Amino acid sequence: LILSIQAYFDDVLFDIQNQNRFNPYMFSLPTIFHVDRHTQYGYVRGTSYQVDSRDSFYPKYISVFLGIPYARPPVGLYRFKPPLPPDPWEPTFLLYDATYYRPSCLQPADEQEKIRQYIPHFPPSNFSEDCLFLNIFTPNRTDRYMPKLPVIVFIHGGDFIGGSSQIYNGFVLAQRNVVVVTFNYRLGPLGFLSTKTLNGRGNYGLFDQRMALKFVYDNIREFNGDPENITVIGHEAGAASIGLHLLSQNTPLYFRRAVMMSGSDLCKWSTIEDEHYPLEQARFLARRLTCNDRNIDVLLDCLRQRSGLDIMNSAKHVWFPDEFGGHPWRPTIDTFTDDFTRPIFSRRPIELRRLGLFANVSAILGTTSDDGAIHFAQQPINLAVIDKGFSLHDQHAYLNMFVNRRVQDRYSFQRQTFAYEYAETDYVLPRGGDMYLDEEGIATVIKYKYAHWPQPDNMTMLRQRLVDLHSDEHTTSCVADAARFHARHTFNSTYMYVFAYHSLASYYPYWMGAPRSSELDYLFGMPFINDSQWMPWHGVLRRQIFTYVDEEMSNYTMQLFVNFARYGEPTPGGFLREYTPPSLERPSGLVHSPLGYALRLNVAWLPQLVQNMTYLLIDRYPSLQTNYRFDAAGFWSEYWPTAFQRRITPVPTKYYKHAVLNHRDTTILMLFFMGAFILAIIVLIILCGVLFIRVRHETNESVNKNNSNRRQTKFENKE
Repeated sequence: LILSIQAYFDDVLFDIQNQNRFNPYMFSLPTIFHVDRHTQYGYVRGTSYQVDSRDSFYPKYISVFLGIPYARPPVGLYRFKPPLPPDPWEPTFLLYDATYYRPSCLQPADEQEKIRQYIPHFPPSNFSEDCLFLNIFTPNRTDRYMPKLPVIVFIHGGDFIGGSSQIYNGFVLAQRNVVVVTFNYRLGPLGFLSTKTLNGRGNYGLFDQRMALKFVYDNIREFNGDPENITVIGHEAGAASIGLHLLSQNTPLYFRRAVMMSGSDLCKWSTIEDEHYPLEQARFLARRLTCNDRNIDVLLDCLRQRSGLDIMNSAKHVWFPDEFGGHPWRPTIDTFTDDFTRPIFSRRPIELRRLGLFANVSAILGTTSDDGAIHFAQQPINLAVIDKGFSLHDQHAYLNMFVNRRVQDRYSFQRQTFAYEYAETDYVLPRGGDMYLDEEGIATVIKYKYAHWPQPDNMTMLRQRLVDLHSDEHTTSCVADAARFHARHTFNSTYMYVFAYHSLASYYPYWMGAPRSSELDYLFGMPFINDSQWMPWHGVLRRQIFTYVDEEMSNYTMQLFVNFARYGEPTPGGFLREYTPPSLERPSGLVHSPLGYALRLNVAWLPQLVQNMTYLLIDRYPSLQTNYRFDAAGFWSEYWPTAFQRRITPVPTKYYKHAVLNHRDTTILMLFFMGAFILAIIVLIILCGVLFIRVRHETNESVNKNNSNRRQTKFENKE
């Protein structure tokens, strides 16, 4: 009785504390009951919701804990510093309210609009610099002595400048008896500004991820999770982050398996190289905010005094070549070590991969079949032309434009590099010394590479080849390379997939196939949210009516990755374990498909071998295939960088800028002496000409005079 009364007053106090808080994520389903769990920093209170179940007489419940802080707020003096563990919440007798999402991390306005494509009623006020929170979705189990469940930690993408954990709801996936965790991490310059010094080392977003993984490892047992069976799944920038953590000497201690979707640490957009001058990008941002950019410590102190929103708005004015990612706020090589944090990676990822210096864990790498379709559709092209297909002339014109933009980016970046080198080094190239690239030759090669030789005039296939170009450049090449290195240097299994399923209910036109992030809807069970536009804790989602086949593909996708998290194999024993197709009746449970269709999904997913690079094609009829576009991977990773090293004119020799006579002075002197020499020759020629004319004139006068004297003498003799 006493415990019941105490629980009642706890609920009353909890409701009084939150009665005036506006929760934009209220939904139409009733709350079942509150659930309390203990962490190292105090108790948290979440909410448990009932879900339909056909495999048990008793109903299932999913407990949801939202907005749990895993680090101290990175504001004020803690901005541009690695995160610190959170403070225990005070007073200790109060429960931490984990029933609603906390703010997402600050990001530019266009990235916020991308979130509203998924959650239209996402409020503008729900972005903050204080954003280091995580969310846990776990099956509610009353018996604490039952075996702990595998844990899936998802790291969202967004090109290191956008994204939010709130887009990815683990409610449906958790019904597969796994614990699902999502979290936010710092983005843009607040997460990745680097001055290449200890005080401004960069990679703060990666350190946030490391802290979140440590929090999960230390506390997930209280949420029915197994800390020794954690699988991290990342998409795009999240996948690149996982690849970088694999290169670390510390982070892999917190997870056992890895899944990298549409990205890897070998993608050219995954890091900013030292040769791209991250310090100069930070200085340019500081000048935009009227900060002194010469002294690094003064620069960082000044930026800490500016508002986070001002920093994000100014960051979009920092130009960076599209080929290298379009913005400089990315992970960078970190060689600094202090008493609290060790670097994530201290050498170029490609060097560490080639040497096999990365964590030996089981991994899945993959992409979608048309990853570059959205990027291709965003190019300055008439959409009517895209819909009908490309003629050979149109394709060549597009490829000429593509190469020209890359060349112009190189020219612009070379001009910036000259300024950086002149300011930072003693030996620099003459300005314009690298300005004569073989643009025509590069265009010829890429036209040959992305022609459709079986039918050179097929307009549909020429359009598809352009989609392949953007897919290969951005994702396919670096994912294939990372899979090859992982299979070669680890004794654990390496798997690869290509998601090619296109739903008839998709918002995208049919020609776009399976664009980037298509697999995420099926991994998180979105096809099972058909009955209402309302989704727990989200608000109103974009409405899309999925079909039974979509539900089956979601079932299949979820089970593959849940099996990997649980057993280390997507299809243990050569078949899809625990896959029980239901009857044709549509029950209230999750799984629905005819038996025959389910049998067609049972394909053994074999790991990759160096001599047989197998991958699973996830489509309506899955199949096991080999060697996915490794020729394209070689083109973009090996040939393409060298194409911009071939110049029509030779590269000049660097000169010493502090010399008494530098390159410009010697050139001017050379031109002066050459001019003087030519002028002297001209004067000499003129003088010779004048002298010649004068001598000739005098000679003629002498001859004429002699002739006149002879005629006069002759005349006198005649007389």
